[in-house]
Amino acid sequence: MCSIAEMAVPLSPLELLERTWHGDPVDVDDARRFVTSWLGNGATDAQMASWCAIAQARGLPRACTAGLVSALIASGERLDLAPLGMTGDLHSTGGVGDNVTLVAVPVAAALGVRVAKMSRRGLGYWGGTVDKLEAIPGYRTELDLGEFVGQVQRVGCAVIAQNPRLVPGDARLTTLREATGTVANRDLVAATIMAKALAGGAVALAVEVTWGHGAACRDAAEAAATADLIAWLAEGWGRRVRTTVTAIEEPLGRMVGNALEVREAADVLRGGGPTDLRNVAARLAGDLAEAAGVSEPGGGARRAATALADGTALETAERWVAAQGGDPGIWTGVTGLPTAPIGLTVPAGGDGTVEGIDARRVGEAVRRLGAGRLHPFQHVDHSVGVELLVKRGDPVTAGSPLATVHARDQWLGDHAVAEILASFRIRGDSDPPD
Repeated sequence: MCSIAEMAVPLSPLELLERTWHGDPVDVDDARRFVTSWLGNGATDAQMASWCAIAQARGLPRACTAGLVSALIASGERLDLAPLGMTGDLHSTGGVGDNVTLVAVPVAAALGVRVAKMSRRGLGYWGGTVDKLEAIPGYRTELDLGEFVGQVQRVGCAVIAQNPRLVPGDARLTTLREATGTVANRDLVAATIMAKALAGGAVALAVEVTWGHGAACRDAAEAAATADLIAWLAEGWGRRVRTTVTAIEEPLGRMVGNALEVREAADVLRGGGPTDLRNVAARLAGDLAEAAGVSEPGGGARRAATALADGTALETAERWVAAQGGDPGIWTGVTGLPTAPIGLTVPAGGDGTVEGIDARRVGEAVRRLGAGRLHPFQHVDHSVGVELLVKRGDPVTAGSPLATVHARDQWLGDHAVAEILASFRIRGDSDPPD
């Protein structure tokens, strides 16, 4: 029997904050109790905001991240999809122009994985899969859990918005992070991704970890550490996980904006589209197929590329969207997607070569156009965004178009043109290389 001196005394919210700030050890149970207390309105929003700020400034110990994941999962129900067979889920840590999910989900399903995915709306200047899917006429992002599981079994995949019965605490945390500017933090991103994935009940996971100016991680080393954290969290819950690391120094693909990114995903599913997007989507889908055991190790990406080339991924995408009430014709005709009334050209200021595009600046400009939210209840305009006509390494001449801004308002469009022009770094022919 333990003596009183040997018994661990639970930390109060204030004590946990002080320990986390000073970098002192924090027990998993103490972190879980703190988050649970906040979800039950014991600890205050100010205290949770302070914890998020500490995470943003210096990162969280692994024990804190694990405790956060556990508390978020316990805030709702958990699904068990093992009876459905080879089930999988895939996620991205987020980034500007990152529409990989729209392609990777039907590709993985075409390879034999039953994909059950719960996605989020846009965060900060990053887009969100749910906002993109809601650009598809008729698509239902809100299904009850019975419909969700039934569609996964019948069709092979389903993608829904966060269900109030699964990790409801994550929705509250997301709102707080948006309000406090603590969205782009690797520990909080990893925790919320894993909470949704683990509560969703899939056996296998594939996670794209992004890095760069338009992503959650600042550099490749931080992305590698985040991938390791995600793998550690998954192992603790008995899940098989594969991670892939993607650089987003410039936007992935050429489209940034909800309907525009759906259109670009359709191009890839039809066998074309930007090479960078196609390759990342094939790698992520292949990773999930390998983790789920439906593809041999090392062969997933090759099989995914075949599914894109032979049309099986496209057929799966049509069944998926139709099952959730959407118009499957958006994948082949791209006729039903909303379009912005104003198109403005971004002209190059001189001759040279594109050395880079500031992804964060592009994402912020697109958010101000209305594609994202500057406050939690803002209506999203699915039609607006930016189409990049050139990317890194491309030559340009003075006055040639760099991008097209798709806007609903002339004033906002003009400001976006200036912002997008400033996001390009162009080296003149006579300039020395950096």
